Amino acid sequence: MGHAVGEGLQLLRIGILLCFLPAILYRIWRIWRYPTSVPAVAATSFGICVWVWLLTFTDGVWPILPPLVRAISAGGCWTVAVAGCLQVFVIGIRGDVSPARIRRGVWVTFTATAVALAVVTAAASRSEMLLTTSDMYAVIDSLASEGDFWSNTALGLSSGFALVVFSQLAWVGLRHADRTPVGTGLGLLAAASVFEIATTAIGGIMRPLGLGSGWIAGPVGLWGRTVMGCIGAILVIVGFLWPPVVMRIQARRDARRLRPLHNALGHAFPQLFPPDESRIRLSDLVFEWATHIQDGLTLLAQHRQTPVHAGSEVPQGVVDRASHVVNWLLDKSVPGFSCEWLRAPDGVSDEEWVLTIADRFRSVDGARVSDSGRHDLENAES
Repeated sequence: MGHAVGEGLQLLRIGILLCFLPAILYRIWRIWRYPTSVPAVAATSFGICVWVWLLTFTDGVWPILPPLVRAISAGGCWTVAVAGCLQVFVIGIRGDVSPARIRRGVWVTFTATAVALAVVTAAASRSEMLLTTSDMYAVIDSLASEGDFWSNTALGLSSGFALVVFSQLAWVGLRHADRTPVGTGLGLLAAASVFEIATTAIGGIMRPLGLGSGWIAGPVGLWGRTVMGCIGAILVIVGFLWPPVVMRIQARRDARRLRPLHNALGHAFPQLFPPDESRIRLSDLVFEWATHIQDGLTLLAQHRQTPVHAGSEVPQGVVDRASHVVNWLLDKSVPGFSCEWLRAPDGVSDEEWVLTIADRFRSVDGARVSDSGRHDLENAES
């Protein structure tokens, strides 16, 4: 039965290897080129470990590996390595922890992972079945049914390590799941952890201990673990990819919304905006542009001598107030306009407010900031 399952998953492994190689190379390039975070490095390391793990269990690679490498690969060393990456991700994703505690947690994780790898390697290297069986599908059959003492020991230790990590990931994911891109990704990872906990507990803990009355090693148990493991793996991949993909799409959309207003204010005040950095992330660029626009509006108000308070009622509607701001920006008459109108309405973030103004600005055909602000600035500098 293990032979049939292994052959059935061979095409899936090759497809995953081919599809995710560009994504992994891109993530490596991003980490090398841009400043990054601990969770991003952990997620990329997780992807690299899984990719090499799958490559190891392909028909073209497995036969050429040394017996010891095959033994420790089948014995669970890759499980420990992947779990270590996930543990670093769990530590780094917690926003309520200081950087010092994150660094300490990462070093503790490295130490625990190294110890687990050493123990699993020692157990797997003493397994006669893992060392002498060169047929990958025969190894799968043996691990799925009985195995020997040392292979069961290695499998149980690696599965226990992974079980602890998946439990923490499920807890952290459920606590921080929401509708934001990061929250959605964490929710998917929490769901994936539930499937992986079930798969690991049944196949990696109960089976080596001889529990389950034989159904675990039977067709139903084997296919059930395979299906749950595949579902969990898919959810893990989607959970890791969801935040960066969605956030990049949102950043590109927001950059398109901000560009006309940002360019117009840059034309009026060329000394205001520094040159764009080439090694800045798109999300950080959007934040910078929003800040530039706020600074440009404030500077334009100063040089037009716009009163701070005009005594008139400030419009409370977001779109209505943004329309008045755009009219003022284009040097049109706006009775009672003051600097209060430039502030974000209650309940609206500064970024949302700037984006709303930018949207109203884009809706005006041929809109350009009046050169009066630019001339005022030049006169003030002279």
